[in-house]
Amino acid sequence: MRIHRKKEKAQSKKIFIILTLVTTLIVTISGGIYYLSQSHSQKITAPTDEKYYFTDSRYSGVRSKFVTRNNKREKVSIEYPITENKKINHTVAEAIDKIDRDFRSTVLLSTAFDQPMTETISYQVMHNNSVALSIITNIKQDMHGAHPVSLTHFWTFNKKSGEIISLNDLTDQSNEAIEAIIKSAKDNIAETIKKRDKPELDLNGIITKETLSNFVITDNGNSLAWPLGQASLLPSSYGEMTITVPISSVSKYLQNPTARKLANIPKPPEPKPEPAPVPAAPTPAPTTGNKVIALTFDDGPGPYTAHLLDILDQYGAKATFFLIGSKVSGQSSVVRSIQARGHQLGNHSWSHPELPKLSVDQIAGEIDRTNEAIRQATGVKPSILRPPYGAVNGVVLEQLRLHGMSSILWSVDTRDWADRNSQIVCSRAVAGARPGAVILMHDIHQTSVNAVPCILSSLKQQGYSFVTIQRLH
Repeated sequence: MRIHRKKEKAQSKKIFIILTLVTTLIVTISGGIYYLSQSHSQKITAPTDEKYYFTDSRYSGVRSKFVTRNNKREKVSIEYPITENKKINHTVAEAIDKIDRDFRSTVLLSTAFDQPMTETISYQVMHNNSVALSIITNIKQDMHGAHPVSLTHFWTFNKKSGEIISLNDLTDQSNEAIEAIIKSAKDNIAETIKKRDKPELDLNGIITKETLSNFVITDNGNSLAWPLGQASLLPSSYGEMTITVPISSVSKYLQNPTARKLANIPKPPEPKPEPAPVPAAPTPAPTTGNKVIALTFDDGPGPYTAHLLDILDQYGAKATFFLIGSKVSGQSSVVRSIQARGHQLGNHSWSHPELPKLSVDQIAGEIDRTNEAIRQATGVKPSILRPPYGAVNGVVLEQLRLHGMSSILWSVDTRDWADRNSQIVCSRAVAGARPGAVILMHDIHQTSVNAVPCILSSLKQQGYSFVTIQRLH
């Protein structure tokens, strides 16, 4: 009996030793694998590959943080908005970081390094008042797959609490209001699909209360918008598009205190047998179904405009120039060259004031003097005006109507006057690009003109062509 027990103890001891050795071996191998993977990761994400810096932006209360990585595997430029509210910063950064982590995972798994994968992430502030902040992040990635990636994230935030403002907050969760906005959104996107000659879609399961929950405010507080990245809601072949619902068309459903603080919500008209139509709000130039973009240049002509014209010729690109009237006579030959080379001329006022702050006669004078200067130089009178600072009101719009002119704003602000850095300007333009986009730049800055070859080259590779504002119609 004792012998039998001794044998059992001996066998148990052997089993324990074997298990201990196996466990040690597994731990050692796992540790080695972890070390190798960490070493490999560290080589790719070495601190020298990632740099960051901060810059000011023209947006009130918003700065920019830039992060760049540039090596044989990846070429990355990321711009984060830094607001005065930490919760807003965290929400936006979390969304950007998730996209970037997924991109880096793809980079790590790739074995082909003929050329680096590229990622450009930038943001645009679409609305910024004392209560709300509307931000769009534009994500463009090229991982050498079948199609480059084009994504957007967008929010409207309560600037005080940092909370996301949803569509429900504008409507007091009224089913009638939500249904009206959904219908307007469906009508808008169906019209865009028709213009692009794409097959009709059943939008009932696509455009819903949930998909419209996040929104941005655009057009100086006059529209609700949903900028859709490629394949975010519609099939990839339909491309990028923006759903726009003029607030004037649904204003009767947006009469709660929150909505009135966020945007320009007109009071509903008094009931009448035949109510007068609400005047349409000024909007950026209409978009088209083709993959075209309008480059626009303000505040010229300047010392770099002639060189810019040569660059545009090299790429077969057309642009629109919004001229300061007081500068035209001094550079009439450059203005004539702009016209002769097939670009469009626009009015940017005589002296660049905020037009709504002027009297009616002063507004008319700013328009007339500039139109006459351009007509004397080229024989052509402009039909479009870009209001300085994008500032318009009903008085300005009425003057434009009387002059037979249209107000043209923009959809992508490169903020080139604030950041005199050609690479930053290029990154913002490329990240914000989508069919029908109107890109704002200034040809009075050399860094802006130097950014144009980068913009044209990058977007041409994505299949874009560059047209004047009138060709966007």
